[in-house]
Parts: sequence; structure tokens; C-alpha cells
Amino acid sequence: MKKALLGAMVLAMGLSLAQGVDYRQEAMAAMAMARLEAVAQQATGEEKLLAWAKEVKARAEKSYQAKEAFKALREAQAALLLFQAAQGEAPKAGLRGASRVPAERAFGLRHMEGWRRHPHAFAPGRRGQGQDPAFRMKEMAQRSVDRAEKELNYYRGQDPLVKTLIAEAKGRLEKEPYRALLLARAALALISAERGF
Repeated sequence: MKKALLGAMVLAMGLSLAQGVDYRQEAMAAMAMARLEAVAQQATGEEKLLAWAKEVKARAEKSYQAKEAFKALREAQAALLLFQAAQGEAPKAGLRGASRVPAERAFGLRHMEGWRRHPHAFAPGRRGQGQDPAFRMKEMAQRSVDRAEKELNYYRGQDPLVKTLIAEAKGRLEKEPYRALLLARAALALISAERGF
């Protein structure tokens, strides 16, 4: 029985490798596309950001149909972030609530929930403790914008929308840091989609 089960597993893995399909990546892309479809139906907010979100959503759908799972996943994540930025309301619970927003969770930003497992990392006197949440949001937004700018230059990105998103994020850093953070993260997701990793 064990030999038959092992043989079936090896055969399935071999078929997966022969076809060049990563089924986990496919499943993640399918989930992101389903979430994107649900969010897009109820989307409201700033028109310019909604237009960009719809443009990126169309790209994600095209990539998904072309069986480019990773690219579709990253583009769907970028579109989700743009739809969220269009709404523009920062979570009421501060930064910890921001890490629980579904679009950011899909983007893999769960690090703020780590305090349960590593309470010493958030001990008094550590960076960010005792600061005003608005100041921390500006700091996070600034770091994300800087990173997006550096990645765009390093990987020589050719997507004009990424440059536009970074410029828009820079313009909103002072007055709308939450939107700037989301725009920068959307730009990072598009850079990742373009380069393929």
C-alpha cells in the first residue's frame, strides 16, 4: 500500500514538473483573482485610483488567462492595493489593524501580527514603540516609496504605470501617508510581476 501511494505521489510530481505547472502558484492566483473580482464589484472612491485599479485588474485577468500564474497573482495584489487606496480610509485600529487588511495579507505583510509569537521584539524602547501611529504610518510609507524607487531603478522596470504610481505616492506622503503606502506597495507588486520573482 505504501509503495503504491509513494508511486502515485512520484507520478503526480513528475507530471507536474513535466508540464511546468506549479499548482500552488495556480491556486494562489485563482484565490487572488476571485478576491479581486469581489472587491471590484463594490469599489468606490477616488476616480483616478479606481481607473488605475481597473487597468491593473484587466492586466491580471489577461495574465491569468495566459496561464502566467505568478504574474497574475502579483498584478491582482497590486489591483487590490489600488482599490483599497481608492477608498482611502486608514484602518481605525492603527497599524496593527492595517496589517490585517485582506489585500495586504495577500501581499504577505503579516509581520505586525508577530508580537504574539515574539513579544520581546515589541518590548518598550524598541523602534516604533511609543510613537504616534500617524508618524509611524508616514515612516512606513516613506520606506515603501524609497524601496519602490530603488527596485524600479535596479531592475530597470519598463512599466510606465509603476513610475506614475511612485510619483503619485511621493506626492501624497505628507498629507495622505496611508494612500502613499498602498500606492508604493502596488508599485512593488507590479515590479515583481514584471521581473517574474
